[in-house]
Amino acid sequence: MTKRRKARELSLQFLYEVDGDAGNLDYKIKCFYNDFASESLIRDGFIKSKEDLSVKKDVFQIFDFFANIVRGTLSNLTDIDGLVKILSKNWTIDRMSRVDRNILRLSIYELLFHLEIPRNVIINEAIEIAKKFGNDESPAFINGILDAAVKAK
Repeated sequence: MTKRRKARELSLQFLYEVDGDAGNLDYKIKCFYNDFASESLIRDGFIKSKEDLSVKKDVFQIFDFFANIVRGTLSNLTDIDGLVKILSKNWTIDRMSRVDRNILRLSIYELLFHLEIPRNVIINEAIEIAKKFGNDESPAFINGILDAAVKAK
């Protein structure tokens, strides 16, 4: 697994947990990263122990990308949700599964604000994350909306 994929997965898990509530964000990020994310990084072989969180360059890169996605997504949530609403005909944000809506949120944030990342990379990563965390219909649903977002741009 790449560092960016790990950061995206952690971003999804964080966004799932807060589901749009950006209150006390710095504290929530710190707690999430020191507790849940550190265990996940150990499990996936990025670090050997929690002590590695403060010394490994790879971890800093993961954390920086994770924090950028989380902060950017939540600070642009109204615009992102508005775009999702337009692109997802017959679906409201509230009707979408929590996993799907947060994959869409973070991916649309990347599409809009990380122009250095190829669009197909963002979409492929979103589909792979949807396969891992979503239901059977999630990958096709995510792909359809993100494809529409790229075409609309």
